[in-house]
Amino acid sequence: MELIGTSDPRQMIVFIENDRCIADAIQIVTGTRMGRRSAKLINYGKMAATFLNTETAVAYRINVRHVALDAGYSKDTIRRILDVPDAELLAWKRVRVPMEPEDFPGRPRRTVNCARCGEKVFDGRDVCSDAGPLCPSCAHGSYYEILEERG
Repeated sequence: MELIGTSDPRQMIVFIENDRCIADAIQIVTGTRMGRRSAKLINYGKMAATFLNTETAVAYRINVRHVALDAGYSKDTIRRILDVPDAELLAWKRVRVPMEPEDFPGRPRRTVNCARCGEKVFDGRDVCSDAGPLCPSCAHGSYYEILEERG
């Protein structure tokens, strides 16, 4: 947050690169939340996150150095890590994060109904097709398989 020049969760978006403990820690420390669209999960399976100042577009990607991860997860190791200087534990680089208006926090800017399943699709996540707008799961396949349908 120091690198991007704000600690105000209303002025930042954090792109978290895995769905493990780091995601909870980042949301608690920064005050960002997935429900507010100020924390976004981009699951690359990495101990990393990109912090974006939404007012200045300054962004930094920060990752945990592998030497810190290779040290293990014992209570003693975790206590010692708290005293390690940032530069030994973390690496950071300035980055650019292209953003569309639909990607920012706030009310949905556009909604459409999927031409195949009929479910509502928010914020430009629909896919254009000859049949009309499709939700990503109808257009590209889903992570789930329907076993029974009710209602």
